[in-house]
Amino acid sequence: MQLKFEELIRRLSGGKVDHLYLFTAGESYFLKQAVNLVRRECLGQEERENFHSLSCEDLDFDSLLALIQTIPLVGRQRLIVLSGLEKIKSRDAELMLRLLLKKYPSPPPARLILVAEGLDGQRRLDEFFKTKLGGFLKKEAVAVHFYRLFENEVPGWIVRKVKESGKAISPTLAQVIAEMLGNDPSQIESELEKVYLYMGREKQISQQHLSVICGQARIFSIFELVERVAEGNVEFSLKILDKLMEEGESHLVILAMISRQFRQIYRAKALLRQGVRQADLARTLGIAPLFARKIAEQATFFSFEGLQALFIKFFETDLALKSSGCQPRLILEKLIIDICGQNHLWCFDELSLGESKGR
Repeated sequence: MQLKFEELIRRLSGGKVDHLYLFTAGESYFLKQAVNLVRRECLGQEERENFHSLSCEDLDFDSLLALIQTIPLVGRQRLIVLSGLEKIKSRDAELMLRLLLKKYPSPPPARLILVAEGLDGQRRLDEFFKTKLGGFLKKEAVAVHFYRLFENEVPGWIVRKVKESGKAISPTLAQVIAEMLGNDPSQIESELEKVYLYMGREKQISQQHLSVICGQARIFSIFELVERVAEGNVEFSLKILDKLMEEGESHLVILAMISRQFRQIYRAKALLRQGVRQADLARTLGIAPLFARKIAEQATFFSFEGLQALFIKFFETDLALKSSGCQPRLILEKLIIDICGQNHLWCFDELSLGESKGR
């Protein structure tokens, strides 16, 4: 039986704990969360001695069999987590299959979670399921693959995560956190814990609270840089870049933010051309309405050809920044000047733009 993480949560919440699980991961954070959920439902808080974490790399199958068949002294059952399944040798895979095929009483004295974090893509999963052990697990185990969050899923996940902690955050500020920290849930959770400590009993996360993650001025300076670059304001963009570099902001983070903004602009332009209403753009892109309105405006500044040329430039800049002996400030200054200064990228008269933007 193959389930999504959300389906596993509902199943466990309904009191259904299965005897055999196969957990594979593109995102280990959610896998670990699932192990903890099964452990809580299976053992509760009082039976720590009945939880066993083993590795396939140095596994003694006689000891594992004895552990599975022995009724614990305290509590009703054991939970055994066996990691590194993707590294199991052929001979050991045969022994594992024999062990799993043995008949046990119902309910069994032990429940098993087999973990294969290395099976992080569909191709590897398909190859594993073609093996005897994999084919058996696909049929008999509750199999869950834990996917990484897509960029447009991160803000919504942050809102839900904050709510679980008894706090609240606006979609706009959740978007800010997503933009600053990316899609690593472990890092986001760690930074949110700092915010919770800082805000004490307050319930609503504000811009001031986000200063714990990164200085408030710095948070919004990098967003202002991205906006000014997208608007073509070269002078102001370079001033903000200087400020960020002096404060120690990573040059690769700055490039990632700029390139991500232009990917969003490209998507927005394509969606608007397909007839998506501007009011629906935020939902389609998975971003806050405030950001969607700004991106829709910026999308009018560029042609598709100009944006495609920029993506090549971003790739070249990334290579230059990662090369030995690079000068990050000069490389980023050149990128900003190129974006703002190439008149053929603009879709309307440069003079009128200068008047409207006050350049």
